[in-house]
Amino acid sequence: MRLLATGRPGQELADWSKEDWGRVEVLLKCGTGKDASTKQELQDIWPHLTNLKWIHSASAGVEKLLFPELIKSKVSVTNAKGAYSHSLAEWALTACSWFAKDLPRLKQQQKDRNWEPYYVEELRGKVLGVVGYGDIGQETANLARAFKMSIIALRRRKELSQHDKDLNLKIYTPDQLNELMAESDYIVAALPHTDKTEKLVNAAAINSMKRTGVFVNIGRGQTVDEEALVKALQDKRIRGAGLDVTYTEPLPKENPLWDLDNVLLSPHTADRTTTFQAEAIQQFTDLAKLYVQGKELYNVVDKEIGY
Repeated sequence: MRLLATGRPGQELADWSKEDWGRVEVLLKCGTGKDASTKQELQDIWPHLTNLKWIHSASAGVEKLLFPELIKSKVSVTNAKGAYSHSLAEWALTACSWFAKDLPRLKQQQKDRNWEPYYVEELRGKVLGVVGYGDIGQETANLARAFKMSIIALRRRKELSQHDKDLNLKIYTPDQLNELMAESDYIVAALPHTDKTEKLVNAAAINSMKRTGVFVNIGRGQTVDEEALVKALQDKRIRGAGLDVTYTEPLPKENPLWDLDNVLLSPHTADRTTTFQAEAIQQFTDLAKLYVQGKELYNVVDKEIGY
C-alpha cells in the first residue's frame, strides 16, 4: 500500500509507473494557505488513481476537494471534523465579548489617556443563535453556556443528542432562519459551504436582526450575502460583525469591510494555533490505524451533501 500526500511537486511524480500509481490506496489532502493542495491537482492525477480507496482532508471543509468524478466514485472521504472546533468556538466568544465590553472604546481611551468609566454588557442571559449546529456550532454552544447564555440553533436535521435534549435546546430549520436571527442577541454562523448554503444568510435574514445584534462568522464566507451585511453595518442597522472568514479570500484591499469600525476582522486565523497542524495530522494517523486494521472510519463525509 502507498500513501500519497497532495502538494508534492509534479516532477516528483512524473516518473511514476502505472504500477506505482496502482499501489496508492490512501490520499492525504493537506497544507495551508499557499502550500495547500488544490482541487485541480487532485483532478489532474485522478485518472491514475485506479486503486484509490480513501481520501482524507486535513481541513474540516471539503468544498475545495470534491468534484463530480470523486462524488460518483466509491472512494471514501473523511475530514478533520473536531480538530478545529474548540479554537473556532473560542474565537466566536471572543468576538461576542469584543462588542459586549466595547473593547475598541477601551483601547481608544487608553491611547487618549482618558479615564472615563462606561457601562458594559454581560453575555449572561443573552440569546446566542447558532447557525449550523454541527461540531463547531455545538462546541460554540458549550462555551457560551459557561457564560450563562441561552442557546438556540439552526440545523438541517433536527435530531438532537441526549445532551441537547436534556438542555431543552430549541432547534430551527433552514426555512426558519429569519426567526432565529430576530430572536438572537448574538449570532454565530458555523456553516459549511455547499450549493444549499451559498448565501443562506441573505439580506432578509440580516435585516431580521435586532439593531443591537452582532453577527459572527467562523464557518465559510460564501454562506453570507456579504453585500447585504456590509450595507447593514454601514447603515448601523446592526451593532457589528466579527468575521474570521469573508466571501473572497484574501480580502481585496478595496473591500469596504476594511474601513468599518464596527467590524472585527480576522484573516481566517481563528483556528491557526501553534498546534493545529500537528493535531490534524494526529487525527489522520488515528484514522489510518483504523484503515489498516480494516475497521470503520469516522468523520466520513456525505459526498452528495458536501459535509
